[in-house]
Amino acid sequence: MFGLFISIDDYKCQAIPKLRGCKRDAQSLKDVLSHKFHVPPNNFFLLADKRATRRAIIIDGFQNHLINNGYIQRGDAIVIFYAGHGSQTDAPNGWVADGGKVETICPYDERSKGKDGKEIFGIPDRTIGGLLRSLATAKGDNIVRGTRCSFSPLPDNFPLNIRQ
Repeated sequence: MFGLFISIDDYKCQAIPKLRGCKRDAQSLKDVLSHKFHVPPNNFFLLADKRATRRAIIIDGFQNHLINNGYIQRGDAIVIFYAGHGSQTDAPNGWVADGGKVETICPYDERSKGKDGKEIFGIPDRTIGGLLRSLATAKGDNIVRGTRCSFSPLPDNFPLNIRQ
C-alpha cells in the first residue's frame, strides 16, 4: 500500500480562513493504515501546511511519489487523501463545465506569487482527474481517493481564478 496525504489548516494567504483538524485527520488516517496493514513509513507521503504547495502536490506528491515510483507495482493499493479548502471558480473560456464553474482544491500557497512573479492558483478538478488517469495508467486502478472539504466559493474578498 502507498499513499499521498495532503492537509492544510493554515494557508499562506491570510484572506483564506484557517481550518482546524485537517492535519490531525490526515495524520490519523496515515497512522491507522500504517499500523493496521504494517505499511513501511516510506510508502506514505504527507504534505501538511507549508509543505502542501501547488508544486509539491503535483510534482512531489502525484508525479514523484506515486506515478514515477518504481517501488509501486501495478495493482498495489494507493490511497490519496486531501483535507483543506476547496472552491469553485469560473471556468476558463473554452472549458465545458456544469454551470460554468470548475472545482478546485486550494494548495497552501494559493493567491501568493511564485518565483516567476506569477500568481499561484488552485488545482482544478480537471488537473486532479488527469493526474489520477496517469496514475491508473502507470500503476493500475486500485486507487482510493478521499477528500474532507467543501467546494463552496471562498469569501468575496478572496476572488479565485485558475489557469490550466
